[in-house]
Amino acid sequence: MIQQHNFGRLMRFCGAVLLGMMLAVPMFAQEEEEANDGKPKIRALGVEANGVEVPVVQIRVDEFLSRQIHPLLNYIFFDDNSAAIPERYVKMTDVSAETFRPERLYGKETLEVYYDVLNVIGYRLKTSTETITITGCNANVGPEKGNKDLSMKRAQAVKDYFQNVWKIDPARLNVQSRDLPEKASNSKESPLEAEAENRRVEIAGAWSVIQPVFIQDTLREATPPIIRFYSKVDTKDETPQQWSIAIKQRQKPLRNPISAGGNIRPVVDWKINKEKNTIPLDTLPMTYELEVRYPTLPNLRSKRMSVPVQQITIQRKKRERANDVEKDRYSMILFPFGSSKVEEGNAKIVEFIKSEKRLKPESIVVITGYTDIIGTDQANLKISTDRAKAVQASLGLDKAGAVREIKVEGRGKQKPLLYENNELPEARFYCRTVVVEVKNPASDD
Repeated sequence: MIQQHNFGRLMRFCGAVLLGMMLAVPMFAQEEEEANDGKPKIRALGVEANGVEVPVVQIRVDEFLSRQIHPLLNYIFFDDNSAAIPERYVKMTDVSAETFRPERLYGKETLEVYYDVLNVIGYRLKTSTETITITGCNANVGPEKGNKDLSMKRAQAVKDYFQNVWKIDPARLNVQSRDLPEKASNSKESPLEAEAENRRVEIAGAWSVIQPVFIQDTLREATPPIIRFYSKVDTKDETPQQWSIAIKQRQKPLRNPISAGGNIRPVVDWKINKEKNTIPLDTLPMTYELEVRYPTLPNLRSKRMSVPVQQITIQRKKRERANDVEKDRYSMILFPFGSSKVEEGNAKIVEFIKSEKRLKPESIVVITGYTDIIGTDQANLKISTDRAKAVQASLGLDKAGAVREIKVEGRGKQKPLLYENNELPEARFYCRTVVVEVKNPASDD
């Protein structure tokens, strides 16, 4: 019996080693023995939230009842020595503004919601009698040094938008200028990034005007959250003019093709949960294929590949009496650079979470602190952890038994960052935050 037991253990060990060797084989090694037909090759793997690659057996789409809070950064950032509102901000006409509603921003990431900040605030001003103060600032270096005239032009550009598009009485729009912001960014390690953060207009007003965007709806999440495409094409006599990966369901595009000019990128990530409108809505398989176009040679197309899709709807969970949950996601108002103090804006969100009575003895809570890319790994890990613990204490969750389960961590500069494009000042600001995720058993109603 002992020998049989040991033999079984040995076989399981060998099987595990063999599986590990198979996973370590390059993505297309199994095709090396196949006839070389000259066609491009493409395969997909899943990437879990922790960055680990897994075989894509299927894409699972889960529906949850969800409440979300998107903090609204009340700053508009400007290009160097410019007073024009950058194109990345969503700007409307006075006609399109008439149909705008903040709740229509559901399904967008927090940073996407931010780019509608002028319209969210414009809508709130139009539906209230509040006044705001618009303060133009400059970086106070180079051509912007002491240039309060530039600061005033920036503030005036924002005022003009509210006045001309949202038809706000100019008497409710107080404009002023200064050089550096009152709470200026100042980093010896990244002075250029600090300058970009100081080239801004600040909008101050009542909490009802600058408060976060609150959205309640059905949340859809895909597992795995990232699909990683591995592609290759045999070398030709000329460089490709363009390559593209088409992703479809029911022969209709799920998203715009992933494409670029020149040689193909061997590894491309599709972050499904970051692009809510691309999450599959059907149970038919998702298909993908690689096409390579050349200037003079014939275009080449890979074999069309597919991945099964499973939809777990709220209705299905109720029919099957599944252990469904409701998910709440609260992003704190953004912390100042290097700070972990829960200041006024954050304190209001903390009180909102408490007032909603979403924190229950049966809740599962995850509190995650984040930072931007600036600073050392050690310093950023500490500040992100301090932020998470400060929010935990403010919520009263530092006491044993407050909830069923709680996880509190700081991620520092660990990748992926909350928002990876830290070249933009707003992305860095939005990384200086804490995200509180709460899971509760779904109610029957």
